[in-house]
Amino acid sequence: MKIWTSFTAAILLGACSVEAPLRDSKASDTKISEVAAKPLAEYEGLYEYENDTTLIIAAGPDRELLYADINGARYPLRPESKDVFLNAGDIPVEFVRDAKGQIIGYREGPSAEADPKIFKLIDAEEKLPATIWTVRPEDKTGPYQYQAPTEEENGLSVRALEEGSELRVNLSDLTEAIYAGQYPNTHSVLLYDKGDLVFEEYFYEHHQDKPHQLRSATKTLKALLVGIAIDKGYIPSAETPILTYFDDYDLENMDPRKQAMTIGDLLSMSSGLDCNDWDGDSPGNESKMIYSEDWVKFGLDLPMQNEPGKVGYYCSANSAILGRLVEKASGQPLRDFADENLFQPLGFGAYEWDFRPDRSNINNYTQAWLRSRDFLKIGVLIAQNGEWKGRQIVSSEWVKALKAEQSRIGDTPYGYLFWKRYVNFNGQEIQTPQLSGNGGQKVVLLKEGETILVLTAGNYNQSSETNEILINYIFPAIDLKRE
Repeated sequence: MKIWTSFTAAILLGACSVEAPLRDSKASDTKISEVAAKPLAEYEGLYEYENDTTLIIAAGPDRELLYADINGARYPLRPESKDVFLNAGDIPVEFVRDAKGQIIGYREGPSAEADPKIFKLIDAEEKLPATIWTVRPEDKTGPYQYQAPTEEENGLSVRALEEGSELRVNLSDLTEAIYAGQYPNTHSVLLYDKGDLVFEEYFYEHHQDKPHQLRSATKTLKALLVGIAIDKGYIPSAETPILTYFDDYDLENMDPRKQAMTIGDLLSMSSGLDCNDWDGDSPGNESKMIYSEDWVKFGLDLPMQNEPGKVGYYCSANSAILGRLVEKASGQPLRDFADENLFQPLGFGAYEWDFRPDRSNINNYTQAWLRSRDFLKIGVLIAQNGEWKGRQIVSSEWVKALKAEQSRIGDTPYGYLFWKRYVNFNGQEIQTPQLSGNGGQKVVLLKEGETILVLTAGNYNQSSETNEILINYIFPAIDLKRE
């Protein structure tokens, strides 16, 4: 089942330009209107899904699109023909009827013969609450009124933006634009400026204390944890061959290049393994990995395509291997090591992180879920070269290496599981290094971290509107001369 086919699909649309929605054509709108003239309610309900789990199919607020809700993430399905919908990857999802014409399930793929499995309808009465479609929180009525963030124990310093300041006006305008549907499925917007959290707003069912899925932004957490493991002496250095820690694995496709592959090569996405998430035919593509019984062995078993450290390809298998590396080196589950050495020192609130790199975790993909404030703390930690409130959480040398260009993925510089993107603005190339995850999960460091933008969103397998928000609302209101 490929309703959510790739965590990295949005990245393919370009890291350095203003991104537009995947579907925005008159032809597509016409087809949606024609097919959706029939009620969508008959498709709604709780259905079977992969690995003995379930998903919910729901009609959207405009009653023109269906959405598949999987583990709290909603994926749009647009009408194609009677009982057939297309996901963001243009993969058909066909609903199946019985002899009486009643919906009994769905199947997915180019044709019923190619994939005959039917995922059965379990409960047609199971619905998503109507509040998930309401962008404006219940306590926000009338024209938007700016409110300064509130301080919390062991948290970020806060302050109010000066009344009438361009930044306050622009952020208020951004909030009104989100309320008006200009940036749909935006879940939170936070802005940190000159040492303080100055703006914080949540939308739909999201709020300050609710953890949000990070998707591939989780990778940067692993890079920090590798650095902490090195600081503690559990790992000698990034130059240590990765297979040093996996001698208990009986690996395939061994050759001298694989034996020479270092931890740093995986961190920089230049492992040399034949693995590219942006190429559906790649042997190591994540869509193949997630159905394997052991994602770590899947990655280490791959044949070598290049010399390690020479060519960068975005490969999620590298990240799975690095997570297990931290466990093997420290002797602790990854979540426990992160809690003790990163999350507790930063004063995190509620969070979730189920690191099981195998097909049993296919719906969650071993990602972390953090509150937006704690997501921001990771950005502040990186901006401050590993220091938090006078304590060195991870060595400054490691964080500097994490932020430095270690390879290039496509045309984009890449650090240690960390993107070094940029945006063109008024003829100037503005650096926007960032943590980035599918759906619009972003921590963007501006002016070397003096200003940090946090966005969480639900635009999974669609392009991000981060650059448009930066260009229209943030860049005009901050002094970019430091660039």
